[in-house]
Amino acid sequence: MILVADSGSTKCDWILADKNGEQLLFSQTEGINPMALSDKSIIGIIQNNKDLDPYKTLVTQIHFYGAGCGTRSADQKMKLILENIFENTIHISIKEDVVAAIHATTTKPGVICILGTGSNCCYFDGTNIIQKIPSLGYVLSDEGSGNFIGKELLRGYYHKLMPQHLAIAFEKAYNTDMNQVFQQLYHNQNPNKYLASFARFAFNHRNDPYIEALLHHTIAGFVKTYLTHYHQELQQDPIHFVGSIAYYAQDIINKQLKEKGYRASTFVRKPIDRLVKYIASQNIQA
Repeated sequence: MILVADSGSTKCDWILADKNGEQLLFSQTEGINPMALSDKSIIGIIQNNKDLDPYKTLVTQIHFYGAGCGTRSADQKMKLILENIFENTIHISIKEDVVAAIHATTTKPGVICILGTGSNCCYFDGTNIIQKIPSLGYVLSDEGSGNFIGKELLRGYYHKLMPQHLAIAFEKAYNTDMNQVFQQLYHNQNPNKYLASFARFAFNHRNDPYIEALLHHTIAGFVKTYLTHYHQELQQDPIHFVGSIAYYAQDIINKQLKEKGYRASTFVRKPIDRLVKYIASQNIQA
C-alpha cells in the first residue's frame, strides 16, 4: 500500500492508496512541520491518528510532502519517525511543499506559488526547481499567507485601525486578551498556525471595505516580494497557485496579475488528490 501525506503547518492530509492510485482511506491530522515541532510532538500526531492503525504494517511506500522539509536534517528527522511507525515500509520519500505544489499542478514550465498558512514561490523549468527568493518564514516574510493576514488583523485591532463594528465582531470570534495572545505567540508551539487561524475572519467579512483593502494589500505584498523576480519567466509561462488562501482570494489575485500582464492557470485548494494521481502515474515502485 502507498501512503501519501501533504502537510502544511495547520493540517496534514493523508491518503492510503493501492499501487494503481485508488484511494482506500482519507484522514486528516494536525499539521506536521519538522522545523517547528519536536520528534515527540510529530510522533504523537501520527500515533493519535487511529484511522491509520489497521494499516501500519501494510504500508510499503510513503510519500511525505511538507512545509519545513527540504533540508537534510528535517528530511532525516521525518524519515526516521516514519520508519519507526510504519515498520514494514521499504521506500520513503520526503519532499518540501513546493515539490508538492509542482506535482499537483504541472509537468511543464511555470511559476508555482503557495499561499496557505505560509507562503512560498519558485520557478519550475520542466525538470529543475529554481528559487530566486527564499521563504523567510512567518517572522520575516510570508506575504500573502494566512499568518500574514492574521498579523494584519491583530495589528489593526490593537492599534485601533479596525472599524468599531469589525472590532466588536473580532472580539466575539476570538479571545483578544493580550496576555493570551502573547502566550500563544511567544510561549506555545506553532505561532504561525495560531496567526493563520485569524484568516477565516477576513474571508467571513470579505464584503467589508476594510477587510477588502487588507486582503488586496496582502496579495500585493506577495506579488511585489516574489513574482516580480520572475518577470522574465512570466512573459511566456503561466502561474499556478496552491493553498487555501490562494483559492479563496483568487479573484483578488487574478485582478492584480492582470494589472501586471501575468496570467494564472491553476488554483488548487487541496493538492493531496492530485499528488496520489501523480505518484501512480510515475509508477514508483516500493
